[in-house]
Amino acid sequence: MFAKSKSSGSTPSILLPNALQNLYEVGKQSATAGPENAWRIYDGYTKTDRKEVSIFFFDKRSVDKLHKPKRKETVTEILRTGARQMERFSHPKILQAYKVEECTDSLAFASEPVLASLANVLAYQEQRANNIGQSSSNATKQTSSVASHRATYAKEYELLDIEIKYGLLQITEALLFLHGTCKVLHRNVCPASIIITKRGTWKLSGLEFIEKVNEMTTISLQPWTNRTPKMIQPNLDYIAPEVQQKKMGGFYSDMYSFGMTICAIFNQGRPLIQANHSCSEYLKQLENLKEQVEMMLHLIPLPLREAVSRLLHVDPEKRPTIQVLSMIKYFQDPPVYALQFLDVSKMKDVLQKEHFYTTTLKGILPYIPRKLWYQHIWTYLQTELESQEVQSAVLQPVFYIVQNSTQEEYDQIIFPSLR
Repeated sequence: MFAKSKSSGSTPSILLPNALQNLYEVGKQSATAGPENAWRIYDGYTKTDRKEVSIFFFDKRSVDKLHKPKRKETVTEILRTGARQMERFSHPKILQAYKVEECTDSLAFASEPVLASLANVLAYQEQRANNIGQSSSNATKQTSSVASHRATYAKEYELLDIEIKYGLLQITEALLFLHGTCKVLHRNVCPASIIITKRGTWKLSGLEFIEKVNEMTTISLQPWTNRTPKMIQPNLDYIAPEVQQKKMGGFYSDMYSFGMTICAIFNQGRPLIQANHSCSEYLKQLENLKEQVEMMLHLIPLPLREAVSRLLHVDPEKRPTIQVLSMIKYFQDPPVYALQFLDVSKMKDVLQKEHFYTTTLKGILPYIPRKLWYQHIWTYLQTELESQEVQSAVLQPVFYIVQNSTQEEYDQIIFPSLR
């Protein structure tokens, strides 16, 4: 659907709005996100201090051939709305957009450094599963065509169990904020709306379709239709049945979409409904949803199974709220608590930090995969080493990591920071 838009050199020939051109240097494309993968994500740097960022870029010309001018403006309006919402909402588990800017040919904004969308990572899982031929030939044929539609920018990245557990907890916290504090419905919880940062944290984005709920538990919502461009609608495969069948929804509709996202993660990247942009196919597959859930539950970690089967219940009243989901046993895990503390460490006082670094983190490091030592934990320790107040406490987990690192890990990751 989209041209790669790269020049012969290392820098892509993308037409950034002037305000962003003056601030950032753009590198290569690394990912995609948003409705129909409309956002192309590029690596970037600030021109002043070479600080790493990501640039989310929408090329308005990419929809010229697909839509009439009025519809083209509708696509831009939807994406603009989503970007502005991410600029406005301030929460550590929601992707923050900086400097949303627009010109005749493009819409763009900067964010913290992004690795990929969850959709990119799951697209790689799905492609790999198809290549190994774990499905029958007919099923492979069907999923391959659907996969090719979804897998715009597959990202070779292995998700560890603890990453999935902590990632899901972070999206739970984002939804807690939207549902509980802001009283808004996300309406498009799906892998293309979940961003994995280079630190390994998961953040909710894709705020293009949010709706205010107020005190009412149910509101009128537009179902998916073939009469409207796909790019200005939520992902049909993840839409709750009550929205598609009854044109009604509420917070419980987001919970269904979240349940479908969890299933896709544990089902080699495939959602349980693969409608391929067909309303009739969606309804046909919905009839077998209960059986599909039962068939794949064994792939889901035991403490999460009951929650998933309830999240995907056709009756909205049977689904858990986001408050209830956040308290399930699956998330009560010491390594996850340690990662969680680091993410909010800025808000902790010196005594809390000292206890965490000298006791909690030092004791839990042997149980956290080494990949996360360097991708996630080390980035926080680096920053804390610059603080005189907690430096001695931070050195204890630092020494443990140094002692248990390979020479290559020490030379490439640790020594440059310590020096």
